[in-house]
Amino acid sequence: MPRPGDPSTSARGHGSMRRSGAPRLCVVTEVVDLTPRLRRVRFRSDDLVGVESVSPAQRATIVLPEGRTFGPEGVESEEYAGARRRRRTYTLCDLDPAAGTAAIDLVRHGEGIAGRWVERVEPGDEFVLSGPMGKFHLDPSHTRYLLVADETALPALREILAQLPAGASAEVHVEVADEAEKIDLPSPATTDVTWWLHSEHDGDTGELVGRLAPHLRTAGPGVVVWVGAEAEAVTTLRTHLLTEAGVERALLDAVAYWRRGRAER
Repeated sequence: MPRPGDPSTSARGHGSMRRSGAPRLCVVTEVVDLTPRLRRVRFRSDDLVGVESVSPAQRATIVLPEGRTFGPEGVESEEYAGARRRRRTYTLCDLDPAAGTAAIDLVRHGEGIAGRWVERVEPGDEFVLSGPMGKFHLDPSHTRYLLVADETALPALREILAQLPAGASAEVHVEVADEAEKIDLPSPATTDVTWWLHSEHDGDTGELVGRLAPHLRTAGPGVVVWVGAEAEAVTTLRTHLLTEAGVERALLDAVAYWRRGRAER
């Protein structure tokens, strides 16, 4: 496969590499720490040129090499064939179809392949991405939202808030480690954001979302609800929203971003 920046990739037009599931060889252009635990990796690929966003909470799978690259053979290499079994999924942020650039935000938790990669990644490193994908969409006719996220879904939450229609209102709950993990969440909509900090509440990472039921003020008929967090917490909150809060199933999107005991976060 040609390397990023190879003129032959730019000349393909809207061929097979424009499919959402096609592997796209990407090169890291910048690494920025948004908070002590959240690191942003910006990258570029000629195979992302012309690729449009599919959802405010769109995600992509990435495959990481053991070293800096997969070598000159790229996705044709034996290493890539084996590494595909270790793919990870992240929110795809700031996708620019004209420039072929995007970013992913990774929580620095020091576990697993992705945890080790995010600690050493630097400009010039390569990885393979497939995406974007996502089914959550915003309907301009809906003006009331309830959005809940833990730190792993914070990038998706930020993307959703940035695309809410002006005139809408959103009740927002975010679970993070401490005060230092708060980030700006700009939105055209009117937002009421509550931060839930582990430094102020008992419980393991990911548990606070599952305990938010008594604190939700706007859950009910006609409210669009999006939840992104740890699997067990998502199940607990989803059950409450459907059986007790009266949220309409068609207006609820509850996504497990990680599962306790597994390294993918």
